[in-house]
Amino acid sequence: MLYLIIILAIGWYVTYIVKQKYSFFKGYVGENFVSDMLINIDPTRYKVLNNLMLPSFGKTTTTQIDHVVISNFGIFCIETKSYSGWIFGKAQQTYWTQVIYRYKKRFYNPLRQNFAHIRAIEAVLESTFPQIKVLGFIAFPSADKLEITGTDAVGDTADVVGKIKAYTLPILSDTDRDNIVALLKRADITDKSLRKQHNTQVRRLRAN
Repeated sequence: MLYLIIILAIGWYVTYIVKQKYSFFKGYVGENFVSDMLINIDPTRYKVLNNLMLPSFGKTTTTQIDHVVISNFGIFCIETKSYSGWIFGKAQQTYWTQVIYRYKKRFYNPLRQNFAHIRAIEAVLESTFPQIKVLGFIAFPSADKLEITGTDAVGDTADVVGKIKAYTLPILSDTDRDNIVALLKRADITDKSLRKQHNTQVRRLRAN
């Protein structure tokens, strides 16, 4: 009986580790795919920061932001979700649904998650650029179909890049744009122990 318990415990632990690594790998691949698409935007007008970590006003002490695009036409915060299958949801709902054949999974509305990211960016900039507004988008690079209502801020990678490029009215000078980039880089939390702490906090939130 003891041996059976030990085997089951080892099996559970191995399964848990594999799931964690697979989830990280999918997210990493999805974020890199979006990064590669953003690189192709005119670098003289658009500056891209990836994997930015800033102080948070939410349930964790820090918040990790997949991509921030700082341009002459505005600032754009992009959250990447590497979900496959069909994605269903409404802008006002707390949870959305992933469907793959008969398998269904609920996940937290990424628009709400991205709102916390936007607030963190605006907090860094508010003393120097108090009027600046950050626009948020959600990119699903791997989804087969998106059925999201009540917002036009969600799409596949090409959709999101197209939406960003649709903003063509200059609102920032080159100097202001570059100053915003510098402010965000200075605020970026690069300490490995703090980033590890952030990942631990996120895992606990998901477990609860």
